[in-house]
Amino acid sequence: MLIDSHCHLDFTEFDTDRNQVIARAAKANVTAFIVPGINRANWQRQIRLAQAIPGVLLAFGIHPYFLDDFCWQDLGKLESMLGHAKCIGLGECGIDGVVADIELQKNVFVAQVELANRYSLPLIVHHRRSHHLIQAAFKQVKPEYGGIIHAFSGSMQDAKKYLDLGFKLGCGGVITYDRAEKTRLVFKSLGLAHLVLETDSPSMPLDGYQGQRNEPARIAQVVASLRELTGCDREEIADVTTANVKAIFSLTNELDLG
Repeated sequence: MLIDSHCHLDFTEFDTDRNQVIARAAKANVTAFIVPGINRANWQRQIRLAQAIPGVLLAFGIHPYFLDDFCWQDLGKLESMLGHAKCIGLGECGIDGVVADIELQKNVFVAQVELANRYSLPLIVHHRRSHHLIQAAFKQVKPEYGGIIHAFSGSMQDAKKYLDLGFKLGCGGVITYDRAEKTRLVFKSLGLAHLVLETDSPSMPLDGYQGQRNEPARIAQVVASLRELTGCDREEIADVTTANVKAIFSLTNELDLG
């Protein structure tokens, strides 16, 4: 089996054909999905999704890109979501260097790291031109339960700093692009032991699908690219990356995956 460790199946882009998307994923051997949150407005959509579709697990969080309607009371609401039966992590959270109000982003992120520590949860961390800011935040409040650095792109030095804190690196469509040489080399050097598979559906289309909606079935192309990079066969890639996800989120058996 394969796990898409980061996909937004609750988004409206899937409202017209969500069941077909899930069916195509199943044909590609993708049978479990981790759906992270972005803000309070979509948390109930996530819950309805998990109730309707087997194999969906949830993380709740406040994404740095969606802070326009943020108020500090949202952290209390977030805390109340963390006890949900399908909640296995806190995220999507992080710092985005392209979005305004970095100071607010940093404060909201640190508050979420503290919440994750309090509830013994791993983090799903968003970054964009912000590794230095995230690493500074982790010095302020050390994440105690690791997690996933979503859509990792960075240097080997950045990667090792995250690995030392117990994180795995999200490996998705970026490696299907030849121009992503730095990220491809990091993943090749590190090997499967530090990677998890993800699509970020409906975003981050793969090479050859530019301008199209992404979906979990396209994990198959990510696996093909990883096979080229690492020399590992498909079964090993599936087994190791699935075991990595289970270890991060303490998923002990198939029942945990719906």
